[in-house]
Amino acid sequence: MKWLKTIVLIFAMIIAFLLATLAVNQEEMALTFAVWETPFTLSMFWWLLAAFLIGLTFGLSNALWMNVKARMQARKLKRSLAQAESELERLRSLTVQS
Repeated sequence: MKWLKTIVLIFAMIIAFLLATLAVNQEEMALTFAVWETPFTLSMFWWLLAAFLIGLTFGLSNALWMNVKARMQARKLKRSLAQAESELERLRSLTVQS
């Protein structure tokens, strides 16, 4: 039950932050990159939210990719270790028989 309270509190804090940011950043603006400018204007809140969500998406996908790579490497190493242990047991049984 404690985890549910924590989730509700975090969610309420995020909503409060978003509403406060929305209330403060109402200035309409167009983004300019070197000589190119966006053909439409949005409030600063929406630009910041879009940048945050894009960054969050890229960050999470990168973390997921690194996690998958680490798991594949661990699986490969476990397979190699099991193969080496079975070879060691085979060699030990040969020396005991000799």
